[in-house]
This record gives sequence, C-alpha cells and structure tokens, in this order.
Amino acid sequence: MISDGSGMARRIAVTGIKGGCGRTTVAVNLSAALALRGHKTLLVDLDPKADATSSLGVEAGPDSATVYELLLGLEENLARAVVGTAAQGLHLIPSAMKLYGAELELAGEPERAKRLLRALEKVEKGYAFVIVDCPANFGLLTLNALLACGQALVPALGSSLPSAVEGIFELIGAVNAELGECAKVVGLTPNMVDKRIAGAALAIKRLEEKYGKGLVRSRIRLDARLPEAAAAGKPIQLFAPKSNAAYDFEVLADDIMVM
Repeated sequence: MISDGSGMARRIAVTGIKGGCGRTTVAVNLSAALALRGHKTLLVDLDPKADATSSLGVEAGPDSATVYELLLGLEENLARAVVGTAAQGLHLIPSAMKLYGAELELAGEPERAKRLLRALEKVEKGYAFVIVDCPANFGLLTLNALLACGQALVPALGSSLPSAVEGIFELIGAVNAELGECAKVVGLTPNMVDKRIAGAALAIKRLEEKYGKGLVRSRIRLDARLPEAAAAGKPIQLFAPKSNAAYDFEVLADDIMVM
C-alpha cells in the first residue's frame, strides 16, 4: 500500500520508547530506499538531536525554517522548511537543537498534540511517503508524530526479547483510548542483527513467536558502513550501495510498500 487511497502521502512514524535501537538509521535509510525506487518521499526529523538531518548532510542555519518553526506556528509555509538531499526524490524537513524547548513552549497551547498533523496537511500530494523520525522518549513530540501519521514502524534490536518492545504497544493503546485515535504499529523491524552474538537467533525466534506477521521480513544486519555513511552525510544506498545494509533496506522498503 503506497498511499491511503486518497492521493495523499502515506505517513509512518519510526518510533520506540528507548534509545539505541537504531531508530534514526532506519528512518533515514528506509526513506532513501523508497525515494530511490521512484516514490517521492519526505523525511521529517522530529528529534531535537537532529541526527537524521546531519545524516543527510544538512545543517540548519540560524535563519533556516525547521520543524520547530512549523510546530510553533512561526512558519506557515511548509515548503520553506523542505530541503533537498543527495538522494533523488528524498526531501527533508530538518530539525535543530531549539526543538528541545518545544514541549515547554507548547504547554497550554490549543491542539498542541496535533501541530505536526496540521503542518503535514499542507504537504503537496506529489509525495508517496512521509516518514517521521521520532525522539527516543515518549513525550509531546512523539505524540504529535503518532497523531499525524497513524502508523508506527518500531525498530527492535536484533538481540531484544519481546518484553523490550511491548511498551510501545501499551503506550499507543493508551493514546488511542484517551484521545479516541486509531494509531497502530504496522511493523517491527529487527535492527543491528549480529548472528555472532550468542542468543541473537533465539531473540529473533521469540520476536517471531510473539508478533508473527507483525515482524517484517527484513533483518537489518549490523554493518560498520552505516555509521560511516551517516558521518559522511549520505544514506547507505549512495555511500555503500553493495553493502549488506543497503540490501537489507531495499528489502524493508519492499515490505513497507505492501503493508
């Protein structure tokens, strides 16, 4: 399923409730894989650390429009915040450290949990996908991403047991119950899989037993080229197109397109 049937972009939040699961790596390289397959894609960096922004070789200047300005209503023209990347068909709404203050600044504001949704409603219909890279904590920014997207892709460490990812299901269920929403996890993707680690195969097996079809087909292998690509400001498909990780993200893109 490439769009929601209305001609609008399909929106997916890449999220989790703990750091270190490779969330940004998945968001950046999945977005690039989709774009390089001809599906125009917009990546939204909603993490104040701005790792997705730097991983694509972008640096927001002091006068740049970023996701912060969109959320705070300081920039009404979404197009001014969108920048191109080295990957054809992949655009980015960058983040900046000033986003750290957004949750406090939005406290008490009307519909503060739907600021991103309102901004993305202005996205041109030419996009097939909008991918949102969320921060590690489950706060107002991640809530904005879930309400804007309705779908979540959750990276799980290849050595994780089911209990390590159950929290995100519980949190999304609580959000739906409290706000009358219908956000859902569309897939779990095992990430940084290293078969050399004792117990890794068992951990994957237990994830498969627990989540069945909810576990995507792709297994993103641990690959030293991934951090090298991020440091170079390029997605893995452009930095090391013949690497294991480049292949793995192609498979993940295939999975996403049919979900």
